Amino acid sequence: MLKIIKWFFYGFIFVFLWQISQTLDDNREQISDATLRLSNNLENSANEIIKQSQKNISDTQQNLADSIKQASKQYIKEIMK
Repeated sequence: MLKIIKWFFYGFIFVFLWQISQTLDDNREQISDATLRLSNNLENSANEIIKQSQKNISDTQQNLADSIKQASKQYIKEIMK
C-alpha cells in the first residue's frame, strides 16, 4: 500500500512539474511573439518617420527652388527697368 501511495505521489510530482514546464514554455512563446510584434511596429514607425522626413526635405528643396526662381525673376525685372 505504501508503494502505491509513493508512486501516486511521484506521478503527481511528475505531472505537476510537467504542467509548470508547459506554462513556462507558453509564457516564453507569448513573450517572443510580443517582442516580434513590437519590433515590427517599431520598424514600421521608423519607416514612416523616414518617409515623412524625406517628404519634408523634398518640400523644403522645392520651396527653396521656387523662392530662388521668384527672386531671380524679380531681380531681372528690376535690372530691365
